[in-house]
Amino acid sequence: MRRMRKSVVTAAAAAALAAAGLSVPLSGSAAAAPAPAAGDTADFNGDGYGDVVLATPDATVNGVKKAGHVAVLYGSKDGVAGGRKQLVSQASAKVPGVPEESDRFGSAYDTGDLDGDGYTDLVVGVSGENGEDGLMTVLWGGRGGLVHGGLSMSSPQTGLDVHYGDAVVVGDFDGDGKQQLATRSYYGGVSLSGDGFTRTRAPKQQRLNLHGDDVFRVVARLDAGDYDGDGDDDLLASGIANMEADEHSGWVGYWKGGRDGVTFTRPPAALPATISGLEGSGDVNKDGYADVVIADKDAAHGGAVGVYYGGKRGPGSGGGTVLDQESPGVPGDGADADRFGASASVGDVDGDGYADVAVGAPGEDADAPDSGAVYLLKGSASGLTGTGAQVLSQSTAGVPGAAEDADRFGSAVQARGTDTDGDGRAEVVVAASGEDVFPGARWDDGSAWVLRGAADGVTAAGAYSISEKAFGLTYQNKRFGSVLGR
Repeated sequence: MRRMRKSVVTAAAAAALAAAGLSVPLSGSAAAAPAPAAGDTADFNGDGYGDVVLATPDATVNGVKKAGHVAVLYGSKDGVAGGRKQLVSQASAKVPGVPEESDRFGSAYDTGDLDGDGYTDLVVGVSGENGEDGLMTVLWGGRGGLVHGGLSMSSPQTGLDVHYGDAVVVGDFDGDGKQQLATRSYYGGVSLSGDGFTRTRAPKQQRLNLHGDDVFRVVARLDAGDYDGDGDDDLLASGIANMEADEHSGWVGYWKGGRDGVTFTRPPAALPATISGLEGSGDVNKDGYADVVIADKDAAHGGAVGVYYGGKRGPGSGGGTVLDQESPGVPGDGADADRFGASASVGDVDGDGYADVAVGAPGEDADAPDSGAVYLLKGSASGLTGTGAQVLSQSTAGVPGAAEDADRFGSAVQARGTDTDGDGRAEVVVAASGEDVFPGARWDDGSAWVLRGAADGVTAAGAYSISEKAFGLTYQNKRFGSVLGR
């Protein structure tokens, strides 16, 4: 029955999520496993330096509109500035599929070592494939990077889902050292793979019960982390509690990881319901439990970001800290439409062992209306703190470019797995979806920046910026690099 009303309900859900702030296997030879990069660093070629992925799902590929591609910036001793660049799409050698209009290759992505060979792999969501049914493509890492082909995965209920692959997350949900893959789709909710990825075969998937008795839940975001400290990753989902209700409220689903699989568990009361505010996880207070960030860009004072600490009873059981631009130590003053928390990401930028939170505020007026800014809030033994907080924009000395109307610097940020120069500190990757690059563009060309981590936090020294021009592309208004990993 729901399949018959697919187009109507999908459009309604898209509108609701926007209002809430969202917006054939192929094999390759595997080289011997390298020494892994530190932590959860994404290292596709195994050289010990983290790599950065900039996804552009609206990109034109070989003349095909919105086919989508991802740009890969490989790290080096000099960071991404000294590394090589690669553009990957369904037109690339060994990549499954062909570019088709509105495939949106790159609508989401995550990274992890799915086949256990010591190299990081890239999981790309292709949410518009097959008439919006969607699929996921796993691209295998190895010597030389992402040149070893991949395989595609479709919904276990093919023909009944919409936008499968529009959110993806990698985790070890049964604690056996082998990584699994979770994704969301509009009708089917959440699908979770088993163990046993190989370069020619994907494991079976199971559909997770959303426990929404007599309501039509819609999943918008996914995240994962060991929130209860038992050695197994847990899974979080957020979205619309009941799509068929007159007003759309948020909800959070929590599946506790375990050796026999995941178990739906009531989340602690301290964990707030949200539609699209689930922004990332990491250990902010270094107590051995993963903490989750939930943001609300529409909160008072121009938006807010909360960290909800893990504990023995799961995410939020350790309490929480909420900061906004009016909090002590946080630079600037909160103003309506700053959209502080429109994006956020967790990573140890200063290398002190405490995860920090990078926060995008694309509506910030940094010398120009809606030019945007990015903040860094520090982790500490007491949790998230405003002490030592920083703010950078295109008006900051050393940051390439200039603050202009509607640049939306901070429309997406990433700090997880981004140690591109091997110094033990994460870089902060920033997208500005409204940056104008070509004459005549409508402020939607888009560009990205990589800001390096330092002992005192994020720094403009050695800042690196990139647009589609670096790849010889001339398309306009496609928001280059607008999608960054969780």
